[in-house]
Amino acid sequence: MQSALVIFDGSNFYHKAKKLSPNIHLTSFNYRKLSEMLSSKDCDIEYCVGEIKRENNNQKSKEIYNGQMVLFNNLRNHKIIIKKGFMMKIGNLYHEKGVDVRIATDIVKGALNGEYEFFYVISSDSDILPAIEVAIAAGKKVSYIAFEKTIISKALAINCSETIFITKNMLEDCSVKLEEQ
Repeated sequence: MQSALVIFDGSNFYHKAKKLSPNIHLTSFNYRKLSEMLSSKDCDIEYCVGEIKRENNNQKSKEIYNGQMVLFNNLRNHKIIIKKGFMMKIGNLYHEKGVDVRIATDIVKGALNGEYEFFYVISSDSDILPAIEVAIAAGKKVSYIAFEKTIISKALAINCSETIFITKNMLEDCSVKLEEQ
């Protein structure tokens, strides 16, 4: 049993990390190194994201799908568990579905089954707040991982055990330069 679980909300992480440090390459990013910086513990790591599907006759979907496959290979190489939701297309827009429920379920299950004592949640989505409340009521510590220089979720900051900020320097320290690949 690991004492800590670090959970990445993949889409949330992507958008906030790119806003803070636009030049980092997240398909080759060292997610394990960042997780260990945040948790200072031996930890399990989950990366939760909506799975992209290739659409026939849609070059953009093929490019996005290929990028996600590169990301998934990177995550697997670092022994990071990939948890997939799905993408639902409404008109020309895609909406991620099932990811928040997956994150919430893993927090509740991990807390109530005694799998983890510490949870590090890299998401600003307050939909997972009920799961966080269950974990804290079970005596577990839940850290809200936010990004410096961005708007944070006040609901998560107030209800979690602590708030830890990812800095631009942390992102750059975990970034794999293209020439290193």
